[in-house]
Amino acid sequence: MIDQFACRATLVVLLTAGFSLAQPMRVGTYDSRAIAVAYAHSNFMHEHLRALAAERDEAKKEGDEKRVHEIEARGGAEQQRLHLQGFSTGSVIDLMKKIDAELPGVAKAAGVSLIVSKWEVMYRDPAVEYVDVTIPLVKKFGADGQVLKIVEELMKQDPIPADKVPTEAGS
Repeated sequence: MIDQFACRATLVVLLTAGFSLAQPMRVGTYDSRAIAVAYAHSNFMHEHLRALAAERDEAKKEGDEKRVHEIEARGGAEQQRLHLQGFSTGSVIDLMKKIDAELPGVAKAAGVSLIVSKWEVMYRDPAVEYVDVTIPLVKKFGADGQVLKIVEELMKQDPIPADKVPTEAGS
């Protein structure tokens, strides 16, 4: 018969050792502007624009001016959002959903437990290790060498405050 005291003592030793040997938490961070740039050059964006243009052309063909204006307004709003994402710190959650099946692999390769926008980290505990996973994420959008160069240069610059990002109207 196994001694219950010995089992409990072993469990305490294992738990204590486990806690003392635990690796620090690793969090993957990315520059959301780079994600927006990669998306803007991706097949995801090209396919979306083709579909939007086809929808607009169909509305024109049907003589539905109201729908044409709605589609064009939607396109303008999407362009403004992409400007906020690409030049400022606008959320790219809608773009990240395009590659959500790839995120576990990126996390595993980087050895991180969590991936978040670097602009959304409000406090950085010194015990947590932060790992930049921007480039691996950008590559999941099919970024080529030219896009990677653009992204690398962009990441050297500070983001533009959201209220300073130019609009289509030029304000």
